[in-house]
Amino acid sequence: MSFLLSENRGNDFHGYWKRYEDYLKAEGHRMPPGAMKLALSTEWYDFSVHACPHDAWLEECRIIESDPGGQAPRYCSLEVKLLGAYHDGAIHLRYLRLFGYSFQALKCERGMNDWLYDEFRLSDNGHLLHEIEWADGGRWLVEADDIEFDWRPFETETGSK
Repeated sequence: MSFLLSENRGNDFHGYWKRYEDYLKAEGHRMPPGAMKLALSTEWYDFSVHACPHDAWLEECRIIESDPGGQAPRYCSLEVKLLGAYHDGAIHLRYLRLFGYSFQALKCERGMNDWLYDEFRLSDNGHLLHEIEWADGGRWLVEADDIEFDWRPFETETGSK
């Protein structure tokens, strides 16, 4: 069940946001720490904050299969780089260990378009589920151990940030 994605949005902002907050309160003790920090961050969902992913553009998406060597099994990780909505910095997301993913893009001849909405939930296996909705109808569902977030503002012409 989703909370913040388009099918649940309407004129009742406080209603669907309250249901998501209630979910986070009930399941927060099971949520991975990086995801919980973002889910509770007012900046992550505040569209006026430059590090917020809303309206950001996809620049790069990499799936890396790692070989830890020895008898340890191989695993995949995912790295995503977004151009911030205000075009003054880059958002870097990293999922260290993937358990599954699904990328759906019904059309992308002009790119993925804007990152619209996203939310963090738990899978039936207790892993992080991060669902992302793109403006052109694309949907990503990432199942991972956790998420890392980094905002990197671009340097200005004078060299300051």
